[in-house]
Amino acid sequence: MAKRKNIKSKQLFDAALDLEKSGDLASATKLYQKAVYTDPSNSHAWNRQMVLYRKSKTKEDEVKLIRMAIIEYKKAIEAQQQDWLTTNRAKVDSTRELAKVLGLLEPNGLPRRGDSILEKWQTRLYLLEYRLKNARKKKTQAKRPTSKRSKTGGPGPSKSPTKKSALKAK
Repeated sequence: MAKRKNIKSKQLFDAALDLEKSGDLASATKLYQKAVYTDPSNSHAWNRQMVLYRKSKTKEDEVKLIRMAIIEYKKAIEAQQQDWLTTNRAKVDSTRELAKVLGLLEPNGLPRRGDSILEKWQTRLYLLEYRLKNARKKKTQAKRPTSKRSKTGGPGPSKSPTKKSALKAK
């Protein structure tokens, strides 16, 4: 069953890639979405979708997509690991102690993964959120009035002439 999902997802990915190369980005995005819906562990489809969002959508949409990708990808990988553990129970039982001693297992008993894909996505998410936060700060600073008024309501305090302006006046 899982193998069929992988094949179907790969076919959808290939078709989407062809559409993207031909310039039909909207249809390509839809096919990439179908590919990750079929197999959430298809990191290539997630990546291409992120690239298209980066090119054409807002940063907020890209942030939502990356968050969803991280969650769904982790779930899919964990489910694949659980399936493998169930299928290969004899191998698991005979090597579990060795894996624990070597520090290769998470506290939940699943293998540790140093997944570079998730690290890249998390870095991209952090950078996007940082840029969005700074963009909001700039907008709020731009809305503030630039001139300060005195408490009496008149113009701000008058500046006394500096040495340079006094020299220029002479």
